[in-house]
Amino acid sequence: MNGLGLEEEATARKLWLDIVEFCKSNEIEFVDDSFPPALTSLLFSSQIAKLELLPNDSPNQNASNEERAVEGNILDTNRTELEEEKTLRLLKKATWLRPRQIRTRSSDQRYEWSVFRNPRPSDISQGISGNCWFLSALAVLAERPDLLRKVMLTREICPQGAYQVRLCKDGRWQTILIDHLLPCDQYRNLLFSPAKKKQLWVPLIEKALAKAHGCYAALASGRSIEGLATLTGAPCETITLQPNVTCTSTSPSTSESVANGNQGSSISEQFGDRPEQLAIDQDLIWAQLLSSRSAGFLMGASCGGGNLQIDETEYARVGLRPRHAYSVMDVRDEGNQLRLVKLRNPWGHFSWKGDWSDDSPLWTNELRAMLMPRGADEGVFWMCFEDVIKYFDSIDVCKIRDGWNEFRLEGLLPNKSTDTKNLPFVILTVNETAEIDLSLFQSSRRDTLYNIDQTISPKVQQLDLCIMIFRSVVVKHGKSKESYEIGSLIDHSQRQVRNFVGCSLLLEPGEYIILCSAFNHWQTTSIQNSIEYPKFVLSIHSSKLPFVETSIPNSYILADAVTKLAMAKGQKHHAREGLTAYYLTQGWSGLAIVLENRSESYYIQVVCDCSRSMNIVSSRGELKTVDCIPPLHSLVVIVLTQLEGSVGFSIAHKLTHRVSAVSGLHNWGPSKTNHVPPLDSVTAGLHTPRPL
Repeated sequence: MNGLGLEEEATARKLWLDIVEFCKSNEIEFVDDSFPPALTSLLFSSQIAKLELLPNDSPNQNASNEERAVEGNILDTNRTELEEEKTLRLLKKATWLRPRQIRTRSSDQRYEWSVFRNPRPSDISQGISGNCWFLSALAVLAERPDLLRKVMLTREICPQGAYQVRLCKDGRWQTILIDHLLPCDQYRNLLFSPAKKKQLWVPLIEKALAKAHGCYAALASGRSIEGLATLTGAPCETITLQPNVTCTSTSPSTSESVANGNQGSSISEQFGDRPEQLAIDQDLIWAQLLSSRSAGFLMGASCGGGNLQIDETEYARVGLRPRHAYSVMDVRDEGNQLRLVKLRNPWGHFSWKGDWSDDSPLWTNELRAMLMPRGADEGVFWMCFEDVIKYFDSIDVCKIRDGWNEFRLEGLLPNKSTDTKNLPFVILTVNETAEIDLSLFQSSRRDTLYNIDQTISPKVQQLDLCIMIFRSVVVKHGKSKESYEIGSLIDHSQRQVRNFVGCSLLLEPGEYIILCSAFNHWQTTSIQNSIEYPKFVLSIHSSKLPFVETSIPNSYILADAVTKLAMAKGQKHHAREGLTAYYLTQGWSGLAIVLENRSESYYIQVVCDCSRSMNIVSSRGELKTVDCIPPLHSLVVIVLTQLEGSVGFSIAHKLTHRVSAVSGLHNWGPSKTNHVPPLDSVTAGLHTPRPL
């Protein structure tokens, strides 16, 4: 792992100065050949190939930017084939113009071009890209000029056309160099997101993000939380507004004893998946929103996604767009159970029409004067909290804090559990009680999302990320040598198949171990060496200055970590005398089964059958396993992981176990074997039995 940032920023600044000086000397304007003014900067190669197959006759292109944004966005998950075809044709005719060549609305023609001109959220309008997730985040950032200026490093018009933008892509700060050539239609109107009053900060930041991900098409579809994290680098979390439906392991539904000669009896336990709805606490959510607003945190909202059942007609009737991201501009508690939330549509129009909309009869003169509900023409509106709960599925919170310390560490996620030299853990030394926020990022799938045949590239498989925090235990080896081992579990993030996960905790003085993990690529990728290992970035934000270092763990760090996590957080089940099972499901995107053999003399033989599970990958490479657990040992039997995060999963498993006086699997497996499938370099570090 390496510290990130300062040296790269200095190098980027020098590059910009050199380019500006070169352009001045040669009286030319900068053209960025690494992100050229060409179709390859607009579309994925698969879309370009599709475009070449379309007939030449083109539909009418006289729609305004706003109409085009509503009609269909490139790679928008809601688009029809006709809408996509229209957009592809539009981009095929795109011309790249410098600001002085761009046509603007008549109300803006009195202005000169500038980077900033008193920026406001209402300056932003969405173009033809489906990047509302990013623009909704940019809109709340516009309320904080100090934060906006940290993103837009070149804050004055550069005559040479070279600009620098600072973004935190996949948890890693990057200074991105761009020119000011912007894609326009045949009428010289900006195709992507403009800003009012001839300001460049919106299209330039959008272009920098497109360059970071490879093309403008890569920006389609996402959640506000990604935009907030990219723009600020601050820790972010999601407040869920809808009940979570999870598949959890039930209690044993059948149990039988089967005579088995001298090997004792075997007990077969059938477990299934049972949908379990976890209720939400609306008062707690409201308190979280109020405290987040009071703390100055930035917020965005996701409309009509997640577990909500979508009725497109109903959403359109009330002035909302499902599967769309909105900015949260304010949260107000006006007493008498009146709880209001102010939101903004990044389209800059199309607003809420229900209670507490601009023309609602519910407004009193006093409240109207105080809250000024007159923003519908700019996509700004008020809603009561109850309607937010009804139509929105989550609110993302970006925890901007002044004066906090920030560390970023880079690492790898091997697909072999025994390759611990490439999976170092972080040792965090806290000298005084501190609030800590941890975030774990993986490389985005946006960059190379589609192959030429529109299939997902296996090189960009999303991993199941998890952060685990333990007390550190120093183990001495002789007089001078010592090593770090994990002690009791302190906390952990949810394990999720997402771009990033995080957790917040309060740590007392002491030493702690932070371990980052992922499992679903162990058996699904063809990675051969450490050069191809997926990369991660761990960010640490702390209210007090900690000491951060890394160390190489022992070979069985993952086995010990998952065992401690399952025993602390899992469902405990006494399977038979001397045998305890732990089932970890909640917040785990799958299932982990840990068995503990407390007998001092008997071995436990166990068959675990998960073959009826769906959209699940096994850490063992097989959904049916057979193992022998020695006396006074524990075993991580299997870790099942959701394979594709956007698709639901189900788990069904059956455990059959028996006792034996000797090791081996006997008639349950090959002779002189303790594990089926056998343990190897991929699995041994997680599935080797560990002494109690």
